[in-house]
Order: sequence, then structure tokens, then C-alpha cells
Amino acid sequence: MHSTKPVRPQGSRLRPVADPLERVGFVSKGDRTLLNQQAQEEYYNKIVERYLRFCSDHQKDLDTAHASLPMSSSNDATSNPPAAQPTSKTTPAAQGVPPPSAELSKLLLSLRKLREGILATSATSLPGFAQRVHYFSIRLAILAQHPPSYFPSLEHCLNRLHSKSHSMPDLEVKDLVSYLILDYACRQENMLLAFELRARARREHAFESQVVDRVLTALMHDNWVVFWQVHKSVDSYMRAVMNWAADRMRRHALKAVGSAYLSAHVDWIVGGCTGDDVNWTWEKLLQEENLGWQKDGDKIVIKRPRIRPPPIPEHTKSQ
Repeated sequence: MHSTKPVRPQGSRLRPVADPLERVGFVSKGDRTLLNQQAQEEYYNKIVERYLRFCSDHQKDLDTAHASLPMSSSNDATSNPPAAQPTSKTTPAAQGVPPPSAELSKLLLSLRKLREGILATSATSLPGFAQRVHYFSIRLAILAQHPPSYFPSLEHCLNRLHSKSHSMPDLEVKDLVSYLILDYACRQENMLLAFELRARARREHAFESQVVDRVLTALMHDNWVVFWQVHKSVDSYMRAVMNWAADRMRRHALKAVGSAYLSAHVDWIVGGCTGDDVNWTWEKLLQEENLGWQKDGDKIVIKRPRIRPPPIPEHTKSQ
């Protein structure tokens, strides 16, 4: 009688197909795949294709998907995009859609590999391709709010890739200069460098932007009304850079309202102070800012007037 061994399912012997973005390594760690121009272009096309799929997968709430990276390492200039945390069975990953933080991290890391490859072959690479990669990378990293992935590229793009012999389109240069000025002002809170860069950009690139001028003025004067007006009017890239200053402008607004009003309508406080009456509620604002104000129907009581005791009658004073 022959002994029988349990049959292992055939599929279990197969290794999962490696992600084409992860198969490529860093040039700085010895991988030579991206030292070839054709390989660079093919890799870039795969990144763009994956990003378009990312946008399609999360089209119902793309802003939230872009903001899904943990913020703890956002201002660390040496950090890679953080890895995604394990997800539950109820997340989109269980349905074949990777969590947005995982996919964003992979895209940003892949773009860093590609930039390394382009930098290593800068003597032979086409400048136009390098400019296109950096412009795409900067804008994606801005939406993801990951400065280590966009800030060095902004300076490299404007100072090295854009030149008289190989100039970028005027509109793209204006975009990059605007992002850099606003990053100095909103994220780094360095108004001196922001104004210096604006002056230099006016000389070197004939840069003019009413949007940037209004944001700088609003930040200098703590003018939260103008700041939120501009915030609502700009595109998603400019708004993402401005978001670095959103917390402090919201607190300036609450401080100003608290010192000037005894009470106000809840919608005016939520919408006016946060610049966003869609994603903010009174309950969220109360918890986030630890306010001591009280809600009374549709009214927020900021402070109650002191009730003075009635004056003492004159005839009782003489007694």
C-alpha cells in the first residue's frame, strides 16, 4: 500500500509577481538599471501610469488620499516617504486597491530613484526629460505634503535644470517659483527669505503673482480674512503649500474673534476662522483648539458680560 502525501496547491509554489516599481533599486546603492536613458523613460511612464490609477481609485476623495501620509517625518529633510501601516480587512486594500499611503509612499520613493538615475547621467541625459520628471515629482510631493521629496527638487530645478540654453516653459517656472516662495513663508515661516526670493525672481524671471503677493501680505499682517479668500481661490497645488500655515492662521482668527465678540453665529465662526465649512464642524474645532466657548443653539457664546451690582441708593450711604 503506497503512502499518500498531502497535495500542496500548485498556486502556493508560485512567488508573487514583483512590483515593477520596486524591482528597480537606487543608483547610490549600486543598482545600474536607471543609468540607461530608455530605462529611465520607461520607468517614468510606469510611475505616471500608477499615479493615474491612484487618482482613479481614490477619485471620490482625492484630497484625503493625497493627505494620507503620516506627518511625523514631513519636515525631516533626510526622510524617505514613511511606509504605510497595516490595514484592516475593511479597507480598500482588501478589495484589491492599495491603501493610499502605501501607494503614495511607493510613488515618491520611485521618483527619488529616478531622480538619482537622471543626476548620475546628467552629462548625457536630455534636459527636457529631466525637467519633466522634476516638475511632475515636485507637484505630486506637494499634494502629498512631503517636503523632503519636493523642496530639494524645487531648488535644483530652478537653479540647475532651468537655464538660458535649456529654459523651461514660463508657466512652469512661475509655478515653481510660487511654490518655493510660499514654502519659505508658510511652512518654514521665514518671511525674510520669501521676500528675498520674490525680489530675485522678479529680476531673473520677470516673476509677478498677485496670489503670492496677497499671501505674503496676509501672513505679515495676520490677515486671516484675506488668507482664507486666497486659499479658496487657488488650485490644489498652491492650496497644499498654503496649508502649512493653516493652523496658525486659524488660531489668529480665533484669537481675534475671541477678543472682539461676546457671541457669534456658529457657521460664521467655523467657516470664517477655518476657511473651510465643509471639513470642519463646531465639535471638531472645539476639540482641536480646546476652546472654552459654549454653544447655545446656533450661537456660540464666547464670553458672558459681567453683571454689575445695582448702585447703592444715596440715602442709604448716609446712614
